[in-house]
Amino acid sequence: MKIFAAVCFVLTLSACATPYGKYGIAGGYTDSRIDENTFSISVDTNGFTNQQTTSMHGLYRAAELTVQNGYDFFVIVSDAQNPTGMSMAMPGSSNTTINSYGSRATATTTYTPGAIVPVVFPNSTLTIKSFKGSKPTDNPRAYDARSVMTYLGPQIGVDGSKK
Repeated sequence: MKIFAAVCFVLTLSACATPYGKYGIAGGYTDSRIDENTFSISVDTNGFTNQQTTSMHGLYRAAELTVQNGYDFFVIVSDAQNPTGMSMAMPGSSNTTINSYGSRATATTTYTPGAIVPVVFPNSTLTIKSFKGSKPTDNPRAYDARSVMTYLGPQIGVDGSKK
């Protein structure tokens, strides 16, 4: 029964991951322009989103900003992942069974202790510089913005081919 409850809990939580979008109640991205072609992007997601997805949200937003501002590729100047965490206390439970035999009754109470569940809130922060022209082939931190949108979009639930 405990395994079934744990599986149900995990399935319920997986449906609550932070969707890609501007910062809201479930998390999301914020960004700011630092100079003409430099941008800072921060993505904060909830405890139901993994770090890889959070990082993909940041890369996708970098690609969007690059294209929206008339550039073709971007270079990651700096990036950091600073997850925060907390512990959540899950309540315990008790169950009392009463058996009666004629005028006599006995009660048996069974206790199930609560559990402490760690929750991690992933974060990804990027600083990028955007440029026009072809992506340099000798820089592993350079990304073609339209390619990033095409390939990452479906993975994070965004249709990048329409942008």
